Amino acid sequence: MSLFLFKKNREKKSIRESGLGISRKYSLSPGKSYVVEETPPSISFDAFSNLISTADGKGNKPVGIAFTRQHPDLVREKYGLENTPIYWLATRAGEGVISPTNLGILTHTMIKFVEDNENGVILLDGLEYLVSNNDFNKVLRVIDQLNDHISQSGSRLILPVDPRVFEPRELALLERNMEKISAMTTAE
Repeated sequence: MSLFLFKKNREKKSIRESGLGISRKYSLSPGKSYVVEETPPSISFDAFSNLISTADGKGNKPVGIAFTRQHPDLVREKYGLENTPIYWLATRAGEGVISPTNLGILTHTMIKFVEDNENGVILLDGLEYLVSNNDFNKVLRVIDQLNDHISQSGSRLILPVDPRVFEPRELALLERNMEKISAMTTAE
């Protein structure tokens, strides 16, 4: 049973961040997925919040969506995210919560976001948690499916992983169609 609840008659509010008075410091190419080897995922969250809070060289400001093991209120407070949808990967029921065992809802939500937002940024924090609640190969299929959609769009995926948790073979499979980043690339 899904622990993710949809509200049908909810007003659609803007999901663009108003800006934090900062300049763009990360340069992640549209249509690409990035594996960031780090623990904790602070660089990934910083890059995510920077990308969705600043405009690129053409004046376009991406929209974002985050999926995380951290409580959304803590993420909002720490990174100044007011409008960005943040889904909590957790086993409790509630609005804005996706069960780690419900890969179908997770996949649908991410792919729908990519289809609806040409210049979107997805942060998927909690891959280790998803794998611990599912088979690695099932989670890999979700990532590969999402990566196909990302590469056909102008969106980006940021996937923080703790390399200590995965076998070398598993890391290689994750990284095969993604850019591996140990230290994020900054914009010129």
